[in-house]
Amino acid sequence: MNTMRIKWLDLPDALDQTRLPMPPTTADFLQVTQLANLVTSLFWGNNDFYVSPENQLAGATSRDDVRTSYAVAREPLAGDRPDRIIGYAALSLPWEPGASADAQPTPQPTTAEVNVAVHPDFRRRGVGSALLREAEAEAVRRGRTVLQSWTDNALVDPAAVGSGPVFVSGTSLETGLTPVVRTPSESVPDAGRDRVRWQAPDAAFAAAHGYELAQMEWTSVLDLREAAGAALVAESGSGAAEEHGYDLVGWEGACSEEDAGAMAGLLGRMAAEAPAGALERVAEHWDVPRLRAEERARREMGLTNITTAARDRSSGQLVGHSDIETFADLPQAAYQGNTLVLPEHRGRGLAVLLKAVNVSQLLRLRPETERLYTWNAAENGAILRANQELGFVPVATHPAWQKKA
Repeated sequence: MNTMRIKWLDLPDALDQTRLPMPPTTADFLQVTQLANLVTSLFWGNNDFYVSPENQLAGATSRDDVRTSYAVAREPLAGDRPDRIIGYAALSLPWEPGASADAQPTPQPTTAEVNVAVHPDFRRRGVGSALLREAEAEAVRRGRTVLQSWTDNALVDPAAVGSGPVFVSGTSLETGLTPVVRTPSESVPDAGRDRVRWQAPDAAFAAAHGYELAQMEWTSVLDLREAAGAALVAESGSGAAEEHGYDLVGWEGACSEEDAGAMAGLLGRMAAEAPAGALERVAEHWDVPRLRAEERARREMGLTNITTAARDRSSGQLVGHSDIETFADLPQAAYQGNTLVLPEHRGRGLAVLLKAVNVSQLLRLRPETERLYTWNAAENGAILRANQELGFVPVATHPAWQKKA
């Protein structure tokens, strides 16, 4: 009798697809990537969140500050065919690579992020539960006591992302399985439990396994095909920064040596000050070596940052920034990253201006991009209102879950 088996994957150093049969480590990782892309495409109804096998492997192996491993569930198949992977659990452990010699070392985090995906044809058979138990046990074994997860919950505006039915050959799936909720387009999305679609698979699964809602995020999208006018307005608004004693600077890719120290400081503040709801924070120490390591990891993942920053004329230092992530193999979409202004420079409209001018920079550098996604905490009303001013519309709920191990 065929039985499901769970095993931790050995990740390959590189994917070898030049010969058949492929090495087992390559074949297994390709299955994981295919399943991950199937699950995201079924939710979104598009390929805006496709991750190539090469980029996913780089994301798991090239970073010093996050260590990712995969447990997979297999259903044995008859004959000489290899075992099919029908689900996986990705376990990501934040890791502090160490502080500078002249600073106090940062304690290692106690959190772990776990994400479970199961092929729709094999759900409600205990596969996800078994994978989650395995990942939780491994997290505890590695000294982590707080388990966290972020999930796609429900679409609010499928048309805004070009969502449509997804057809999957060779399975029982004929249409997407995404729950859809509605919210007035003129209103700023609010916080709270009422916006979570509790009947959706992610919420039901999380609640059944002891996870509590720790924060609500909204995923919003800006239609860049209609954003040129707003971008021009943003460009003209850069004079407001100059009046307050700031110069706006922009770049693509790595930060200059001149600004690397200030940029590392901004990233460290972002980790400490971003709205977290009930989530346990992970303290992060950022210095120039860590910044450079992050930039190298981005290059290996095929990711390029487009950044706009504000320089304080009196000090010559960067005091705020906004960045957008782009991928060479996803020309149609871009993803808003961090936006932060140091507290002593707030209240002057810099955050909105930085976001807007960076959208203008994106349009110049990537004119083929159609959509810009952003994720924001539901309690962060100021940034949600700023997004609405720039033309973003809420498209999906994105809850964060937490459980004490």
